[in-house]
Amino acid sequence: MHDDELRFISDINTKKEIAWKKLYRNYYPALCNYAAQITHNEGNVEDIVQECLISLWDSSVSFPNVKTLTSWLYKTVYSRSLNSLRNQSRTNKLHLVFWDTMQETQMEEEAVDMAIEEELLHKFRSILTRLSPQQQKIMQLSIDGKKIKEIAQILSVSENAVKMQKKRAYSTIRKELGECWNILLVISFPHLF
Repeated sequence: MHDDELRFISDINTKKEIAWKKLYRNYYPALCNYAAQITHNEGNVEDIVQECLISLWDSSVSFPNVKTLTSWLYKTVYSRSLNSLRNQSRTNKLHLVFWDTMQETQMEEEAVDMAIEEELLHKFRSILTRLSPQQQKIMQLSIDGKKIKEIAQILSVSENAVKMQKKRAYSTIRKELGECWNILLVISFPHLF
């Protein structure tokens, strides 16, 4: 072994800063490339390598030569890279479980919303059957998207008569459905306004 290598190893073992700068300069890029080949993720390779170098600094391990130092660094990067992959795999699984749970919850909420809307529509249709025949026709034409003027022409009545019958129908429906009437209007009949 050359004198430079002996001094370098001795300085690494005694934690001299000059040797650590040389270690970083000579090994850091190669170790990052090695970690990137293992993880296929360049985003965290610098963290992996830095953690390995910090681990070396904090450890009490001594190296007899550059070869054992190099071996230790590559084995440590390899292990930490695999740990990173394992942790990423766990994180991905947790994200998938969370996503599946969110989708199930959303589907359950949508099913409940649909059931509530269907129940409101059923009550609404039931109330419509109890309105006067003219109010039923006016409401049906309104639901179909007809304006007051068009309804008046179709039924051969004045616009005021249509407005009055529609107002009475709304009053009856509102009494029966309460606040649900407003929800039903927004959800199912936004064009009635």
